[in-house]
Formats: sequence, C-alpha cells, structure tokens
Amino acid sequence: MGEDKAEDFDLLAQFNAGSEKAFTRIVEKHAGPLLNFLHRYTHNRADSEDIAQEALLRLYKAAPGLKPDAKLSTILYKIAYNLAVDQARRAKSRNSAAPTQALDAGERGQAPLRVSSPAASPAALLETSLRNREIAAGLAELPDAQRSALILKAYEHRSYAEIAEIMGLSDSAVDSLIFRARQSLARKLANPR
Repeated sequence: MGEDKAEDFDLLAQFNAGSEKAFTRIVEKHAGPLLNFLHRYTHNRADSEDIAQEALLRLYKAAPGLKPDAKLSTILYKIAYNLAVDQARRAKSRNSAAPTQALDAGERGQAPLRVSSPAASPAALLETSLRNREIAAGLAELPDAQRSALILKAYEHRSYAEIAEIMGLSDSAVDSLIFRARQSLARKLANPR
C-alpha cells in the first residue's frame, strides 16, 4: 500500500473511531485538487463547488463501509465524476470554452504561464496565453468521456488504472479515449478556425 493511500485510510480509520478532525484533514488534503478537476469539467465555479461538497458529503456518509482497496482520492474522484456526469446530462448545455487552468491559478482565471525563461518577452507571454486559450477551446469541443479522461491524465496526473476506476471503464478503454482525445486536440490545434 502506498504511503499516501496508507495515510488516507489511517485518517479514515480515525474518523470512523470518532475523530472529526481526521475527516477535516481528508477534506483539506483533497478538496483543492478535486475542485480544480471539477472546474475543468463543468466550466463553472459554483457548480464545481456544489458537486465537490456533495461528493465529500457522500464520502462522509460512506466512510464506515470503505475498505482500502483503492486510493481514497480515487474513490472521491469517482463519486465526483459520477455527480458531474449526472449534472451535465441534466443540464444538456456547455460553455463554449472549457477552462484548463486551476481555480487557484491566478487573477480572473488566468492560466499560469509556462515559458522557458523567467524574463520572457511580452510577445512570448502573449503567445503562451493564446495557446492556452486554443487548448481550452479544443478541450471544450471533445466528447465528455474523452475530455474527462484527458483532464484526469494531463492535469490531475492520474494513472490509467485510477482513471479507469474513476470513470468505470477498463484500462484499455481509457487508453483508447486518451489516444483519441490527443489526436482530436492535436488536429484542432493544427487547424484553428
């Protein structure tokens, strides 16, 4: 069992033994990354917060029956992913551009700029910003399953096994989704409108 997994289930055991502080620690540890994933998926901060809160509530209620078969974060992401998919099905609408940046990335939702030099020129900064917007628009056009798998892999750094667990798919299905998503995104970026 990995150290992170062991720590999470130690916290869960403490919570099940009556320590509310242990569950607070679980929330502190996982809420930020979970919100970032949900924000990239839903494109809406309020929806992301609502889904994250509901996912954490469901984890709280399910805690006594959880076994250390998977990482706690994987269990939590699976709950949140299913809630987000259900909400998307109900809403049947999407914004035209999906944010690829994390909620804590900076002012007015700007993605952190990644340039080769800390003293990059304004032109390089502008080019990076425009590329980030193109990626966000390309991601928004991907089918939900492809977008989710790619976000979990590229932005959340989840393994194929974790993504499969979260999305309720086989590893090979996840591999296929990510492959197709990358191909589609590459085509969209090579041929912008």
